[in-house]
Amino acid sequence: MRPWSPLLVGTGCYLASLAWAGIELPPDRVPMHFDASGSPTWFGTRTQFLGAGAVFGGIMIALGVGCHLLVTRGSLGTVNVPHKEYWVHPDRIARLRRMLATDMGWTFGVTLLFLSVVPLSAVHALTRRPPELPAGPVWVVVTVSVVGTAGWCVWLARYRYRPK
Repeated sequence: MRPWSPLLVGTGCYLASLAWAGIELPPDRVPMHFDASGSPTWFGTRTQFLGAGAVFGGIMIALGVGCHLLVTRGSLGTVNVPHKEYWVHPDRIARLRRMLATDMGWTFGVTLLFLSVVPLSAVHALTRRPPELPAGPVWVVVTVSVVGTAGWCVWLARYRYRPK
């Protein structure tokens, strides 16, 4: 698998969910924000929702591509990695770049996959009267994302970049 494949898959899922929401959402009264119990606290138009989603998704995609380019082609002087003195040895630079590129691809790809839930949730909320999200499943998705990201970061710092 190429290092950028997860980023590409996450981007595709995010764009597909945003496009589907653009087809399914009504022109107005689109929930833009929900409280912790799943009730909408702010409504906007479909254009506002899709515009905000495109801007936020574009920023995440640009960050993912930028980080990928930085670690594959840029100076590693700005990159913070555990045991840096070990990894910046000329014999290990190519491997470090591959590892970092793979990790960036997975990190941003999974983040975009998680963000794909947002447009789907907005469409789902409008299928209920009054509009609301089922708080339980939303909290499960958020918890899995936060715990998974924290676990991923710990694994990267403690095991993946340990000198061999």
